[in-house]
Amino acid sequence: MNHLDYGLIGNGQTAALVSSRGSIEWCCMPSFDSPSVFARLLDEKTGGCFEIVPSGNYLIEQCYLKNTNVLETTFTSRDAAFQLIDFMPCWTTDSYDTHYNPCKLFRLIRVLKGEPILKIRFDPRLNYGIADTEVGELDPWSLVARNRVENIFLSSNMPATDILASNEITLSQDTFFIVSHGRPMENSSLGTVEDHLNRTIDYWRRWVRNTYLPKEYQTEIIRSALTLKQLVYHPTGAILAAPTTSIPEIVGGNRNWDYRFCWLRDAYFIIEALLRLSRFEVVEGFISYLKHILEERGDYLRPMFTIDGQVVPEEIVLDHWAGYKNSPPVRIGNNATTHFQNDVYGEMVLALYPLFTDERVVRGDVEHLWEMVVFLVEVAQEKFPEQDNGLWEFRNYPRHYTFSKIMCWVALDRGAKIARILKKGKEWRAWTRAKNRMRNEVLEQAWNPDIQAFTQAYGSEHLDASTLLMPRLGMIDAKDPRMYSTIMLSEEKLMKNGLAFRYTNEDDFGKPENAFTICTFWVIDALAMAGQKKRARQYFDNVLRFSNHLGLFSEDVNPISGELAGNFPQGYTHVAIINTAMLLVG
Repeated sequence: MNHLDYGLIGNGQTAALVSSRGSIEWCCMPSFDSPSVFARLLDEKTGGCFEIVPSGNYLIEQCYLKNTNVLETTFTSRDAAFQLIDFMPCWTTDSYDTHYNPCKLFRLIRVLKGEPILKIRFDPRLNYGIADTEVGELDPWSLVARNRVENIFLSSNMPATDILASNEITLSQDTFFIVSHGRPMENSSLGTVEDHLNRTIDYWRRWVRNTYLPKEYQTEIIRSALTLKQLVYHPTGAILAAPTTSIPEIVGGNRNWDYRFCWLRDAYFIIEALLRLSRFEVVEGFISYLKHILEERGDYLRPMFTIDGQVVPEEIVLDHWAGYKNSPPVRIGNNATTHFQNDVYGEMVLALYPLFTDERVVRGDVEHLWEMVVFLVEVAQEKFPEQDNGLWEFRNYPRHYTFSKIMCWVALDRGAKIARILKKGKEWRAWTRAKNRMRNEVLEQAWNPDIQAFTQAYGSEHLDASTLLMPRLGMIDAKDPRMYSTIMLSEEKLMKNGLAFRYTNEDDFGKPENAFTICTFWVIDALAMAGQKKRARQYFDNVLRFSNHLGLFSEDVNPISGELAGNFPQGYTHVAIINTAMLLVG
Protein backbone atom coordinates (compact mmCIF):
# COMPACT_ATOMS: atom_id res chain seq x y z
CA MET A 1 0.00 0.00 0.00
CA ASN A 2 1.59 3.28 -1.11
CA HIS A 3 -1.34 5.49 -2.20
CA LEU A 4 0.77 8.51 -3.13
CA ASP A 5 0.90 7.08 -6.64
CA TYR A 6 2.02 10.27 -8.35
CA GLY A 7 4.84 11.32 -10.58
CA LEU A 8 6.49 14.73 -10.35
CA ILE A 9 7.16 16.83 -13.43
CA GLY A 10 8.85 20.21 -13.14
CA ASN A 11 11.40 22.59 -14.59
CA GLY A 12 12.76 24.79 -11.81
CA GLN A 13 9.89 27.26 -12.12
CA THR A 14 7.01 25.15 -10.83
CA ALA A 15 5.92 21.51 -10.76
CA ALA A 16 2.91 19.25 -11.06
CA LEU A 17 1.83 15.89 -9.69
CA VAL A 18 0.45 13.42 -12.22
CA SER A 19 -1.49 10.43 -10.90
CA SER A 20 -0.83 6.86 -12.02
CA ARG A 21 -3.93 7.21 -14.25
CA GLY A 22 -2.55 10.32 -15.95
CA SER A 23 -4.57 12.95 -14.09
CA ILE A 24 -2.89 16.19 -13.09
CA GLU A 25 -4.05 16.70 -9.52
CA TRP A 26 -1.65 19.29 -8.12
CA CYS A 27 -0.07 22.26 -9.86
CA CYS A 28 0.62 25.84 -8.80
CA MET A 29 1.30 28.61 -11.31
CA PRO A 30 3.31 30.64 -12.09
CA SER A 31 5.69 29.34 -9.38
CA PHE A 32 5.88 26.65 -6.71
CA ASP A 33 4.34 28.77 -3.95
CA SER A 34 1.66 30.43 -6.08
CA PRO A 35 -2.01 29.56 -5.52
CA SER A 36 -2.99 26.23 -7.03
CA VAL A 37 -4.52 25.73 -10.46
CA PHE A 38 -5.25 22.00 -10.02
CA ALA A 39 -5.64 20.59 -6.51
CA ARG A 40 -7.81 17.48 -6.54
CA LEU A 41 -5.06 16.05 -4.36
CA LEU A 42 -6.51 18.11 -1.49
CA ASP A 43 -10.21 18.02 -2.36
CA GLU A 44 -11.80 15.42 -4.63
CA LYS A 45 -14.82 17.57 -5.47
CA THR A 46 -13.63 21.15 -5.73
CA GLY A 47 -9.85 21.01 -6.09
CA GLY A 48 -9.78 20.78 -9.89
CA CYS A 49 -7.85 18.48 -12.23
CA PHE A 50 -6.81 17.88 -15.83
CA GLU A 51 -7.47 14.30 -16.78
CA ILE A 52 -7.66 12.00 -19.78
CA VAL A 53 -10.62 9.61 -19.47
CA PRO A 54 -10.55 6.71 -21.96
CA SER A 55 -13.68 4.80 -22.91
CA GLY A 56 -13.44 1.11 -22.15
CA ASN A 57 -11.10 -1.01 -20.08
CA TYR A 58 -7.43 -0.12 -20.32
CA LEU A 59 -4.32 -1.47 -18.65
CA ILE A 60 -2.41 1.58 -17.43
CA GLU A 61 1.36 1.58 -16.87
CA GLN A 62 3.54 4.52 -15.92
CA CYS A 63 7.26 5.24 -15.90
CA TYR A 64 9.76 8.01 -16.36
CA LEU A 65 11.56 8.13 -19.68
CA LYS A 66 15.00 6.86 -18.67
CA ASN A 67 17.22 9.45 -17.00
CA THR A 68 14.69 12.26 -17.36
CA ASN A 69 11.80 13.94 -15.57
CA VAL A 70 9.53 13.24 -18.54
CA LEU A 71 6.64 11.03 -17.48
CA GLU A 72 5.03 8.41 -19.72
CA THR A 73 1.62 6.88 -18.98
CA THR A 74 0.65 4.11 -21.38
CA PHE A 75 -2.97 3.01 -21.87
CA THR A 76 -3.53 -0.36 -23.55
CA SER A 77 -6.75 -2.18 -24.39
CA ARG A 78 -7.52 -5.07 -26.75
CA ASP A 79 -8.30 -2.76 -29.67
CA ALA A 80 -6.42 0.45 -28.96
CA ALA A 81 -3.42 1.92 -27.18
CA PHE A 82 -2.03 5.38 -26.60
CA GLN A 83 0.74 7.01 -24.64
CA LEU A 84 0.40 10.18 -22.57
CA ILE A 85 3.66 12.11 -22.21
CA ASP A 86 3.80 14.82 -19.53
CA PHE A 87 6.62 17.30 -19.03
CA MET A 88 7.53 20.89 -18.32
CA PRO A 89 10.00 22.29 -20.86
CA CYS A 90 13.51 22.87 -19.61
CA TRP A 91 16.84 23.33 -21.37
CA THR A 92 19.89 25.53 -21.66
CA THR A 93 21.65 26.93 -24.69
CA ASP A 94 24.90 25.33 -25.78
CA SER A 95 26.82 28.04 -23.95
CA TYR A 96 24.73 27.50 -20.78
CA ASP A 97 24.14 31.27 -20.64
CA THR A 98 20.38 31.05 -21.07
CA HIS A 99 18.03 28.77 -19.19
CA TYR A 100 14.63 28.13 -20.76
CA ASN A 101 12.02 27.04 -18.23
CA PRO A 102 8.74 28.85 -18.86
CA CYS A 103 5.66 28.30 -16.72
CA LYS A 104 4.11 25.85 -19.16
CA LEU A 105 2.87 22.30 -18.89
CA PHE A 106 2.91 20.07 -21.97
CA ARG A 107 0.79 16.96 -22.55
CA LEU A 108 1.29 14.86 -25.67
CA ILE A 109 -0.94 11.91 -26.62
CA ARG A 110 0.65 9.51 -29.09
CA VAL A 111 -1.65 6.96 -30.71
CA LEU A 112 0.05 3.57 -30.62
CA LYS A 113 -2.70 1.28 -31.90
CA GLY A 114 -6.23 1.58 -33.23
CA GLU A 115 -8.38 4.63 -32.63
CA PRO A 116 -8.75 5.26 -28.87
CA ILE A 117 -11.94 6.94 -27.68
CA LEU A 118 -11.57 9.32 -24.77
CA LYS A 119 -12.76 12.48 -23.03
CA ILE A 120 -10.71 15.41 -21.85
CA ARG A 121 -11.63 16.92 -18.51
CA PHE A 122 -9.99 20.33 -18.18
CA ASP A 123 -11.18 21.65 -14.82
CA PRO A 124 -8.87 24.30 -13.36
CA ARG A 125 -9.83 25.95 -10.05
CA LEU A 126 -7.73 29.10 -9.75
CA ASN A 127 -6.56 30.62 -6.46
CA TYR A 128 -7.08 27.49 -4.38
CA GLY A 129 -10.67 27.33 -5.65
CA ILE A 130 -11.63 30.20 -3.35
CA ALA A 131 -13.75 31.88 -6.02
CA ASP A 132 -15.40 30.55 -9.17
CA THR A 133 -13.23 29.93 -12.22
CA GLU A 134 -14.85 30.58 -15.59
CA VAL A 135 -13.67 28.47 -18.53
CA GLY A 136 -14.52 29.46 -22.09
CA GLU A 137 -13.30 29.38 -25.69
CA LEU A 138 -10.62 31.84 -26.70
CA ASP A 139 -10.53 30.65 -30.30
CA PRO A 140 -11.32 27.36 -32.08
CA TRP A 141 -8.18 25.73 -30.65
CA SER A 142 -7.79 27.41 -27.25
CA LEU A 143 -9.54 27.76 -23.92
CA VAL A 144 -9.07 30.39 -21.23
CA ALA A 145 -9.79 29.96 -17.51
CA ARG A 146 -10.35 33.21 -15.63
CA ASN A 147 -10.95 34.60 -12.22
CA ARG A 148 -10.64 38.24 -11.21
CA VAL A 149 -6.84 38.34 -11.05
CA GLU A 150 -5.32 35.75 -13.40
CA ASN A 151 -5.77 33.69 -16.55
CA ILE A 152 -4.79 30.14 -17.46
CA PHE A 153 -4.74 29.13 -21.13
CA LEU A 154 -5.05 25.75 -22.81
CA SER A 155 -3.83 25.39 -26.39
CA SER A 156 -4.39 22.22 -28.42
CA ASN A 157 -4.87 20.70 -31.84
CA MET A 158 -8.15 19.22 -30.53
CA PRO A 159 -11.22 21.45 -31.10
CA ALA A 160 -11.84 23.69 -28.08
CA THR A 161 -15.57 22.93 -28.17
CA ASP A 162 -14.92 19.21 -27.65
CA ILE A 163 -12.60 19.86 -24.71
CA LEU A 164 -14.98 22.35 -23.10
CA ALA A 165 -17.95 20.00 -23.40
CA SER A 166 -15.92 16.87 -22.44
CA ASN A 167 -17.18 15.20 -25.62
CA GLU A 168 -16.03 11.72 -26.52
CA ILE A 169 -13.28 12.01 -29.13
CA THR A 170 -12.00 9.31 -31.43
CA LEU A 171 -8.26 9.84 -31.80
CA SER A 172 -6.76 9.09 -35.17
CA GLN A 173 -3.69 11.28 -34.80
CA ASP A 174 -1.31 12.51 -32.12
CA THR A 175 -2.77 15.26 -29.96
CA PHE A 176 -1.18 17.88 -27.70
CA PHE A 177 -2.22 20.21 -24.89
CA ILE A 178 -0.25 23.16 -23.52
CA VAL A 179 -1.25 24.82 -20.25
CA SER A 180 0.27 28.26 -19.77
CA HIS A 181 -0.12 31.05 -17.23
CA GLY A 182 -0.71 34.70 -18.07
CA ARG A 183 -0.67 34.38 -21.86
CA PRO A 184 -1.36 31.63 -24.38
CA MET A 185 1.43 29.65 -26.00
CA GLU A 186 2.55 31.26 -29.25
CA ASN A 187 3.06 29.12 -32.35
CA SER A 188 1.52 26.06 -30.73
CA SER A 189 1.69 23.04 -32.99
CA LEU A 190 2.51 19.37 -32.81
CA GLY A 191 5.95 20.14 -34.22
CA THR A 192 6.58 22.72 -31.49
CA VAL A 193 5.61 20.25 -28.79
CA GLU A 194 7.85 17.52 -30.24
CA ASP A 195 10.74 20.00 -30.40
CA HIS A 196 10.21 21.05 -26.77
CA LEU A 197 10.02 17.40 -25.75
CA ASN A 198 13.25 16.44 -27.50
CA ARG A 199 15.13 19.43 -26.06
CA THR A 200 13.85 18.64 -22.56
CA ILE A 201 14.81 14.97 -22.83
CA ASP A 202 18.29 15.97 -23.99
CA TYR A 203 18.63 18.47 -21.12
CA TRP A 204 17.85 15.92 -18.40
CA ARG A 205 20.00 13.22 -19.95
CA ARG A 206 22.97 15.56 -20.26
CA TRP A 207 22.45 16.58 -16.64
CA VAL A 208 22.58 12.93 -15.57
CA ARG A 209 25.60 12.22 -17.78
CA ASN A 210 27.55 14.93 -15.98
CA THR A 211 26.62 13.55 -12.56
CA TYR A 212 29.05 11.40 -10.57
CA LEU A 213 27.64 7.98 -9.67
CA PRO A 214 29.03 5.14 -7.55
CA LYS A 215 29.01 1.61 -8.92
CA GLU A 216 25.87 0.48 -7.04
CA TYR A 217 22.37 1.84 -6.49
CA GLN A 218 22.66 3.98 -9.61
CA THR A 219 18.96 3.77 -10.49
CA GLU A 220 17.90 5.00 -7.04
CA ILE A 221 20.52 7.75 -6.96
CA ILE A 222 19.61 9.03 -10.42
CA ARG A 223 15.90 9.21 -9.61
CA SER A 224 16.61 10.95 -6.30
CA ALA A 225 18.99 13.44 -7.92
CA LEU A 226 16.51 14.24 -10.70
CA THR A 227 13.79 14.73 -8.09
CA LEU A 228 15.96 17.06 -6.00
CA LYS A 229 16.88 19.06 -9.09
CA GLN A 230 13.17 19.69 -9.66
CA LEU A 231 12.93 21.22 -6.17
CA VAL A 232 15.47 23.94 -7.00
CA TYR A 233 13.78 27.24 -7.86
CA HIS A 234 15.94 28.40 -10.73
CA PRO A 235 15.35 32.18 -10.56
CA THR A 236 16.84 32.49 -7.05
CA GLY A 237 18.60 29.21 -6.21
CA ALA A 238 16.19 28.47 -3.34
CA ILE A 239 15.50 24.80 -2.62
CA LEU A 240 12.04 23.63 -1.59
CA ALA A 241 11.40 21.12 1.15
CA ALA A 242 8.61 19.67 -1.04
CA PRO A 243 6.33 21.00 -3.80
CA THR A 244 3.08 20.36 -1.89
CA THR A 245 1.11 21.51 1.13
CA SER A 246 -1.00 19.71 3.71
CA ILE A 247 -0.47 16.08 2.79
CA PRO A 248 -0.76 14.86 6.39
CA GLU A 249 2.06 13.19 8.27
CA ILE A 250 -0.64 10.84 9.54
CA VAL A 251 -3.74 10.25 7.40
CA GLY A 252 -6.72 11.30 9.49
CA GLY A 253 -4.58 13.51 11.71
CA ASN A 254 -3.90 17.24 11.66
CA ARG A 255 -0.12 17.34 11.19
CA ASN A 256 -0.59 19.12 7.88
CA TRP A 257 1.97 21.72 6.79
CA ASP A 258 2.88 23.86 3.81
CA TYR A 259 6.34 22.78 2.59
CA ARG A 260 6.60 24.98 -0.51
CA PHE A 261 9.31 27.09 1.11
CA CYS A 262 13.05 26.96 1.58
CA TRP A 263 14.02 25.54 4.96
CA LEU A 264 17.68 26.43 5.25
CA ARG A 265 18.34 23.15 7.05
CA ASP A 266 16.75 21.04 4.32
CA ALA A 267 18.51 23.07 1.65
CA TYR A 268 21.90 22.33 3.19
CA PHE A 269 21.29 18.59 3.22
CA ILE A 270 20.14 18.75 -0.39
CA ILE A 271 23.18 20.65 -1.63
CA GLU A 272 25.43 18.32 0.37
CA ALA A 273 23.98 15.36 -1.48
CA LEU A 274 24.17 17.02 -4.88
CA LEU A 275 27.73 18.17 -4.22
CA ARG A 276 28.64 14.52 -3.69
CA LEU A 277 27.33 14.00 -7.23
CA SER A 278 29.44 16.93 -8.51
CA ARG A 279 26.43 19.19 -9.08
CA PHE A 280 28.18 22.47 -8.27
CA GLU A 281 25.61 24.66 -10.00
CA VAL A 282 23.02 23.88 -7.32
CA VAL A 283 25.48 24.78 -4.55
CA GLU A 284 26.46 28.07 -6.13
CA GLY A 285 22.84 28.98 -6.85
CA PHE A 286 21.92 28.41 -3.21
CA ILE A 287 24.88 30.46 -1.98
CA SER A 288 23.62 33.40 -4.05
CA TYR A 289 20.21 32.94 -2.41
CA LEU A 290 21.82 32.80 1.04
CA LYS A 291 23.84 35.96 0.36
CA HIS A 292 20.63 37.82 -0.40
CA ILE A 293 19.04 36.59 2.82
CA LEU A 294 22.02 37.56 4.95
CA GLU A 295 22.10 41.03 3.42
CA GLU A 296 18.56 41.50 4.76
CA ARG A 297 19.23 39.79 8.08
CA GLY A 298 18.29 41.03 11.51
CA ASP A 299 20.03 39.85 14.64
CA TYR A 300 19.19 36.18 14.02
CA LEU A 301 18.40 33.87 11.11
CA ARG A 302 14.90 32.53 10.52
CA PRO A 303 14.72 28.80 9.80
CA MET A 304 12.86 29.24 6.52
CA PHE A 305 12.16 31.76 3.77
CA THR A 306 10.04 32.00 0.66
CA ILE A 307 11.60 30.92 -2.60
CA ASP A 308 12.13 34.61 -3.36
CA GLY A 309 14.00 35.09 -0.08
CA GLN A 310 11.20 36.87 1.78
CA VAL A 311 9.65 36.18 5.18
CA VAL A 312 7.24 33.23 5.01
CA PRO A 313 3.63 34.26 5.76
CA GLU A 314 2.03 32.77 8.83
CA GLU A 315 -0.56 30.05 8.42
CA ILE A 316 -4.00 30.42 6.91
CA VAL A 317 -6.47 27.51 6.86
CA LEU A 318 -8.42 26.85 3.64
CA ASP A 319 -11.51 25.52 5.35
CA HIS A 320 -13.49 25.09 2.11
CA TRP A 321 -11.36 22.05 1.25
CA ALA A 322 -11.76 18.60 2.79
CA GLY A 323 -8.05 17.85 2.76
CA TYR A 324 -6.04 14.89 1.48
CA LYS A 325 -8.12 11.75 2.09
CA ASN A 326 -10.49 13.92 4.15
CA SER A 327 -7.71 14.94 6.54
CA PRO A 328 -8.14 18.65 7.23
CA PRO A 329 -6.89 21.29 7.75
CA VAL A 330 -5.39 22.51 4.49
CA ARG A 331 -2.81 25.13 5.42
CA ILE A 332 -0.95 27.73 3.38
CA GLY A 333 1.92 29.59 4.99
CA ASN A 334 3.82 28.18 7.94
CA ASN A 335 4.05 29.34 11.55
CA ALA A 336 7.50 27.81 11.90
CA THR A 337 8.69 31.07 10.35
CA THR A 338 8.45 32.59 13.86
CA HIS A 339 10.55 29.86 15.51
CA PHE A 340 14.05 30.00 16.86
CA GLN A 341 15.81 26.95 15.42
CA ASN A 342 19.44 27.41 16.36
CA ASP A 343 20.77 24.49 14.35
CA VAL A 344 20.42 26.59 11.20
CA TYR A 345 23.72 28.43 11.81
CA GLY A 346 25.69 25.21 11.65
CA GLU A 347 24.01 24.09 8.46
CA MET A 348 24.71 27.39 6.75
CA VAL A 349 28.39 27.30 7.70
CA LEU A 350 28.47 23.76 6.32
CA ALA A 351 26.90 25.05 3.10
CA LEU A 352 29.67 27.62 2.79
CA TYR A 353 32.45 25.27 3.84
CA PRO A 354 33.13 23.65 0.41
CA LEU A 355 33.70 27.09 -1.12
CA PHE A 356 36.82 27.36 1.03
CA THR A 357 37.96 23.73 1.05
CA ASP A 358 37.11 22.20 -2.34
CA GLU A 359 39.87 22.84 -4.87
CA ARG A 360 37.38 22.54 -7.72
CA VAL A 361 35.68 25.76 -6.61
CA VAL A 362 37.26 29.10 -7.52
CA ARG A 363 35.55 32.24 -6.15
CA GLY A 364 36.48 35.89 -6.37
CA ASP A 365 34.32 36.98 -3.43
CA VAL A 366 36.19 35.23 -0.62
CA GLU A 367 36.11 38.20 1.75
CA HIS A 368 32.36 38.60 1.32
CA LEU A 369 31.90 34.89 2.01
CA TRP A 370 34.15 35.24 5.05
CA GLU A 371 31.90 38.00 6.38
CA MET A 372 28.96 35.61 6.07
CA VAL A 373 30.86 32.97 8.02
CA VAL A 374 31.74 35.46 10.76
CA PHE A 375 28.10 36.47 11.19
CA LEU A 376 26.88 32.87 11.33
CA VAL A 377 29.58 31.75 13.77
CA GLU A 378 29.12 34.70 16.09
CA VAL A 379 25.34 34.25 16.26
CA ALA A 380 25.76 30.49 16.78
CA GLN A 381 28.05 31.20 19.74
CA GLU A 382 25.55 33.69 21.12
CA LYS A 383 22.58 31.32 20.70
CA PHE A 384 24.34 28.20 22.03
CA PRO A 385 23.31 28.78 25.70
CA GLU A 386 19.67 29.47 24.78
CA GLN A 387 16.65 27.22 24.44
CA ASP A 388 14.96 26.94 21.04
CA ASN A 389 12.20 25.05 19.18
CA GLY A 390 14.56 22.41 17.77
CA LEU A 391 14.78 20.91 14.31
CA TRP A 392 11.44 19.10 14.77
CA GLU A 393 9.78 22.48 15.33
CA PHE A 394 8.17 21.84 18.70
CA ARG A 395 5.77 24.74 18.96
CA ASN A 396 5.15 24.76 22.71
CA TYR A 397 8.18 22.93 24.07
CA PRO A 398 11.27 25.20 24.03
CA ARG A 399 14.22 23.28 25.46
CA HIS A 400 17.97 22.84 25.21
CA TYR A 401 17.70 20.45 22.25
CA THR A 402 20.79 18.38 21.63
CA PHE A 403 20.79 18.71 17.86
CA SER A 404 20.64 22.51 18.07
CA LYS A 405 23.65 22.46 20.40
CA ILE A 406 25.53 20.10 18.09
CA MET A 407 24.97 22.35 15.10
CA CYS A 408 26.05 25.47 16.97
CA TRP A 409 29.26 23.57 17.72
CA VAL A 410 29.51 22.66 14.03
CA ALA A 411 29.31 26.36 13.12
CA LEU A 412 32.35 27.10 15.29
CA ASP A 413 34.23 23.95 14.32
CA ARG A 414 33.96 24.55 10.57
CA GLY A 415 34.32 28.31 11.07
CA ALA A 416 37.63 27.72 12.87
CA LYS A 417 38.81 25.49 10.02
CA ILE A 418 37.91 28.20 7.49
CA ALA A 419 39.68 30.79 9.63
CA ARG A 420 42.82 28.66 9.61
CA ILE A 421 42.70 28.30 5.82
CA LEU A 422 42.37 32.07 5.42
CA LYS A 423 45.03 32.72 8.10
CA LYS A 424 42.58 34.58 10.31
CA GLY A 425 44.52 33.82 13.49
CA LYS A 426 42.42 35.84 15.93
CA GLU A 427 39.15 34.15 14.95
CA TRP A 428 40.79 30.73 14.72
CA ARG A 429 42.09 30.92 18.30
CA ALA A 430 38.85 32.32 19.76
CA TRP A 431 36.56 29.91 17.93
CA THR A 432 38.76 26.90 18.70
CA ARG A 433 38.61 27.62 22.42
CA ALA A 434 34.84 28.17 22.27
CA LYS A 435 34.11 25.04 20.23
CA ASN A 436 36.07 22.87 22.65
CA ARG A 437 34.00 24.17 25.56
CA MET A 438 30.79 23.63 23.60
CA ARG A 439 31.70 20.06 22.65
CA ASN A 440 32.50 19.17 26.23
CA GLU A 441 29.17 20.59 27.38
CA VAL A 442 27.16 18.66 24.78
CA LEU A 443 28.88 15.35 25.51
CA GLU A 444 28.22 15.84 29.23
CA GLN A 445 24.74 17.42 29.30
CA ALA A 446 23.14 15.40 26.48
CA TRP A 447 24.35 12.09 27.88
CA ASN A 448 21.89 10.21 30.07
CA PRO A 449 23.82 7.63 32.13
CA ASP A 450 20.62 5.91 33.26
CA ILE A 451 19.65 4.81 29.75
CA GLN A 452 23.23 4.93 28.37
CA ALA A 453 22.42 7.18 25.43
CA PHE A 454 22.56 10.72 24.13
CA THR A 455 19.04 12.10 24.33
CA GLN A 456 16.75 14.58 22.62
CA ALA A 457 17.54 17.44 25.01
CA TYR A 458 19.61 18.18 28.08
CA GLY A 459 18.19 16.27 31.03
CA SER A 460 15.81 14.26 28.81
CA GLU A 461 15.01 10.56 28.90
CA HIS A 462 13.84 10.49 25.28
CA LEU A 463 15.80 9.17 22.33
CA ASP A 464 15.95 11.25 19.16
CA ALA A 465 17.19 10.06 15.76
CA SER A 466 18.98 13.36 15.17
CA THR A 467 21.63 12.43 17.75
CA LEU A 468 22.72 9.69 15.34
CA LEU A 469 24.24 12.41 13.16
CA MET A 470 26.91 13.14 15.78
CA PRO A 471 29.55 10.87 14.18
CA ARG A 472 28.85 12.12 10.67
CA LEU A 473 29.23 15.71 11.87
CA GLY A 474 32.52 14.92 13.55
CA MET A 475 31.57 15.44 17.18
CA ILE A 476 32.26 11.88 18.31
CA ASP A 477 33.41 8.62 16.78
CA ALA A 478 30.66 6.12 16.03
CA LYS A 479 32.62 3.43 17.86
CA ASP A 480 32.99 5.48 21.02
CA PRO A 481 31.19 3.42 23.72
CA ARG A 482 28.71 6.23 24.40
CA MET A 483 27.84 6.68 20.75
CA TYR A 484 27.76 2.95 20.05
CA SER A 485 25.34 2.49 22.94
CA THR A 486 23.14 5.30 21.58
CA ILE A 487 23.07 3.69 18.13
CA MET A 488 22.15 0.27 19.45
CA LEU A 489 19.44 1.63 21.74
CA SER A 490 18.01 3.77 18.94
CA GLU A 491 17.85 0.76 16.66
CA GLU A 492 15.97 -1.13 19.37
CA LYS A 493 13.61 1.61 20.55
CA LEU A 494 13.02 3.87 17.53
CA MET A 495 12.62 1.27 14.79
CA LYS A 496 9.50 -0.66 13.88
CA ASN A 497 9.41 -3.09 10.95
CA GLY A 498 12.71 -1.69 9.72
CA LEU A 499 11.52 1.93 9.75
CA ALA A 500 12.63 4.57 12.24
CA PHE A 501 10.65 7.19 14.16
CA ARG A 502 12.31 10.53 14.80
CA TYR A 503 11.24 10.18 18.45
CA THR A 504 8.46 8.39 20.33
CA ASN A 505 7.63 10.91 23.05
CA GLU A 506 4.61 13.21 22.89
CA ASP A 507 4.85 16.53 21.07
CA ASP A 508 2.36 19.34 20.41
CA PHE A 509 0.01 16.93 18.61
CA GLY A 510 0.38 13.74 20.63
CA LYS A 511 2.60 10.75 19.92
CA PRO A 512 3.92 10.19 16.39
CA GLU A 513 2.29 7.24 14.65
CA ASN A 514 4.31 7.10 11.43
CA ALA A 515 7.99 6.55 10.82
CA PHE A 516 9.95 9.57 9.57
CA THR A 517 11.75 8.23 6.53
CA ILE A 518 14.98 10.21 6.69
CA CYS A 519 15.51 8.95 10.24
CA THR A 520 15.63 5.38 8.95
CA PHE A 521 18.58 6.39 6.80
CA TRP A 522 20.22 8.09 9.79
CA VAL A 523 20.02 4.81 11.70
CA ILE A 524 21.50 3.00 8.71
CA ASP A 525 24.34 5.53 8.42
CA ALA A 526 25.17 5.28 12.10
CA LEU A 527 25.19 1.48 11.98
CA ALA A 528 27.50 1.50 8.98
CA MET A 529 29.90 3.93 10.66
CA ALA A 530 29.84 1.78 13.80
CA GLY A 531 31.01 -1.23 11.80
CA GLN A 532 27.61 -2.89 11.29
CA LYS A 533 27.63 -2.51 7.52
CA LYS A 534 25.90 -5.80 6.69
CA ARG A 535 22.93 -4.97 8.91
CA ALA A 536 22.91 -1.43 7.56
CA ARG A 537 22.62 -2.75 3.99
CA GLN A 538 19.73 -5.00 4.96
CA TYR A 539 17.84 -2.04 6.40
CA PHE A 540 18.68 0.05 3.31
CA ASP A 541 17.41 -2.53 0.86
CA ASN A 542 14.28 -2.89 2.99
CA VAL A 543 13.42 0.82 3.10
CA LEU A 544 13.85 1.18 -0.67
CA ARG A 545 10.81 -1.09 -1.04
CA PHE A 546 8.59 1.66 0.38
CA SER A 547 8.89 4.00 -2.60
CA ASN A 548 5.93 4.42 -4.91
CA HIS A 549 5.81 2.86 -8.37
CA LEU A 550 8.15 5.54 -9.76
CA GLY A 551 10.79 5.40 -7.03
CA LEU A 552 9.52 8.51 -5.22
CA PHE A 553 9.26 8.93 -1.45
CA SER A 554 7.22 11.12 0.83
CA GLU A 555 8.19 12.34 4.30
CA ASP A 556 6.63 9.54 6.38
CA VAL A 557 5.69 5.87 6.13
CA ASN A 558 3.14 3.94 8.16
CA PRO A 559 5.28 1.10 9.56
CA ILE A 560 2.33 -1.31 9.63
CA SER A 561 0.58 -0.72 6.29
CA GLY A 562 3.47 0.78 4.32
CA GLU A 563 1.28 3.74 3.30
CA LEU A 564 3.23 6.85 2.33
CA ALA A 565 2.28 10.04 4.13
CA GLY A 566 3.48 13.62 4.46
CA ASN A 567 4.35 16.08 1.74
CA PHE A 568 5.51 14.55 -1.51
CA PRO A 569 8.02 14.05 -2.91
CA GLN A 570 10.13 15.01 0.09
CA GLY A 571 13.56 16.43 -0.60
CA TYR A 572 14.90 15.29 2.76
CA THR A 573 14.17 11.65 1.98
CA HIS A 574 15.77 11.66 -1.45
CA VAL A 575 18.84 13.35 0.02
CA ALA A 576 19.18 10.49 2.47
CA ILE A 577 18.94 7.89 -0.29
CA ILE A 578 21.91 9.46 -2.06
CA ASN A 579 24.04 9.96 1.05
CA THR A 580 23.36 6.50 2.49
CA ALA A 581 23.90 4.70 -0.81
CA MET A 582 27.26 6.40 -1.24
CA LEU A 583 28.27 5.63 2.35
CA LEU A 584 27.41 1.95 1.95
CA VAL A 585 29.15 1.64 -1.42
CA GLY A 586 32.22 3.66 -0.46
